[in-house]
Amino acid sequence: MRAGRTTKGVGMGPTGQASEPRTVRRLRAPGWRDLRLVVGLLLVVLAVAGGARLVAGLDDTRPVYAATRDLVPGQPVEEGDLVAVQVRLGEGAAHYLDGATPVADGTYLLRGVQEGELVPVTALGTEREALDKTVNVPVDATAVSGLTPGTPVDVWVSRRDTEAVGEAYLDPELLLAGAVVDRVAEESGGLGAQLGSSSVALVVPADRVGDVIGAVDQDSRLTLVPAPRTQVGSDG
Repeated sequence: MRAGRTTKGVGMGPTGQASEPRTVRRLRAPGWRDLRLVVGLLLVVLAVAGGARLVAGLDDTRPVYAATRDLVPGQPVEEGDLVAVQVRLGEGAAHYLDGATPVADGTYLLRGVQEGELVPVTALGTEREALDKTVNVPVDATAVSGLTPGTPVDVWVSRRDTEAVGEAYLDPELLLAGAVVDRVAEESGGLGAQLGSSSVALVVPADRVGDVIGAVDQDSRLTLVPAPRTQVGSDG
């Protein structure tokens, strides 16, 4: 018996006649047409991804707060005073109040903001920052050594002894605790003064400004004592 290989076969039809030969199909390896299809799909995917990235890059806006009405310094920020708007400012957006973050309770205006104006970060602060005032007080130049902006100080006053002959002062008393140094002026001399004098700008509560100015106008001697920050406005 001999083995043979048949790729085509002849069958008999229902009438007994020979039918057409049948060809046996063989599986073939993927050709260049399949590779072209894969490359085409990859190009489509890359094009879609690139387009999405381009659109995202063009939409570089971010929310910042704007004033809904004219706001004045010293007033608290209330509901409805600010509204978040989308703006395209680039790196400059960092200078304005982030519209995605709620404004904390107890926030006050440190400067005026007009209706529709974007709100700078520096325009808002605490109640103390909004209501405190700056007062210049004269002190001995030797007493300002070590004082820098931000230093908390207690203000002591030695009032003139009106019953004494000549220049005399009463015992010192605490006038104000917890004032803050804003700036220190350059040393300046005075006619007939043995020691140079200097001026220090102090940040004090608005309701204590009159006390400090009154002490200065009465030619009292003021001494600033560096101290831990205490409750502003307290006295001895």
